[in-house]
Amino acid sequence: MIDTPTTSWFPDESLEGSLWIKLPDSSRLWVYVADRLLSTSENDRVAENAERFTAAWAAHGTELTASWKLQGSRVLLIALDEGQAGASGCSIDASVQFMQRLGEKETPAIDWMQRDQVLHRAAESSVWEESTLSAFWMARKAGLVRDDTLVINTLCSNKGEWESQSTPLFQESWHNEMWK
Repeated sequence: MIDTPTTSWFPDESLEGSLWIKLPDSSRLWVYVADRLLSTSENDRVAENAERFTAAWAAHGTELTASWKLQGSRVLLIALDEGQAGASGCSIDASVQFMQRLGEKETPAIDWMQRDQVLHRAAESSVWEESTLSAFWMARKAGLVRDDTLVINTLCSNKGEWESQSTPLFQESWHNEMWK
């Protein structure tokens, strides 16, 4: 029921943009999960492109204070300090287009927009697994995903929330709210 266990995420490994550490915890956050684990060379290319994008990102001609973090060779975070200047619809569209183009540059392509995958880890395991959302819910129903299963919180809305709550227990996650 659960997709084949694999090392699908390495949460302790990350690359960060030049401004990441300087952004306040209140910085608005967008969380993108790649449809597969990235290679070392892909990590480097993603980092280079994310740095270039966030350094040039603007809203109606106003420079945005933004940065990025690539965590676990799988999760790309884009954070924006809206205390300096906020994102506009056009600038958010530009970031989505950036993410689409970023994925298209690789062979095989990386789908950053796929939203039906769940990265999770059983409490007694050291291996992160990947499941489609439907397989994840079937596993929950079968008792294979328990309250103490760790899940990636792709709904974090700001940098501080990601830093403190990126991998909550199922029982403390939005998945539990959906389960009720």
